[in-house]
Amino acid sequence: MVEIRGITLPVIAIRIKDSKDLETLKEEIRGKVRGKLFQGSYFIIENAEDLPQDWIRELEDFFKELNLESIKRISTGGRKEAEKKDRLLIVDRPLRSGQKVEHGGDVLVLGDVNKDAQVVAVGNIIIMGALRGIAIAGALGDENAVVVALKMEPQQIRIGKKIAISEDSERVSPGYPEVARVEDGMIVLEKV
Repeated sequence: MVEIRGITLPVIAIRIKDSKDLETLKEEIRGKVRGKLFQGSYFIIENAEDLPQDWIRELEDFFKELNLESIKRISTGGRKEAEKKDRLLIVDRPLRSGQKVEHGGDVLVLGDVNKDAQVVAVGNIIIMGALRGIAIAGALGDENAVVVALKMEPQQIRIGKKIAISEDSERVSPGYPEVARVEDGMIVLEKV
């Protein structure tokens, strides 16, 4: 049996409750995620550590066929030390329009995130340049995540389930680094 729930758009969590047969499991998943509602979403298998490793690889390939993208969850279990080094993804180039970076931890961008570029992180996002595109931090619903940029002029910021959208002419950076965080149920910008 498979349970699917939305965490925060566009992320869905999949919990596999009965894992006797992989092919039956795939057919049940296919039946639950068909249609346009889930297309282009990110998925995470919540109880991946309970499944055989070869099943995980095969399920990730299967989800790609269904037009779903994988977000790997950082385990707090026995493999914590081995996975700690993968917690931070460093992008050592600017992101141009149409480019997208996704990571299951924190993301550090050493350059600008230009208009129509996207950074999606389960953790925090730090941009050592201008944020003019889209930043999605806390993609699994963590409203304690933050977005930091030297120049904050985003199209959109999402933190957990909260969304802030800018009009093209609305936001001009004050000239100092800022941090976006959730306070009192809304996204606020503060000087770093």
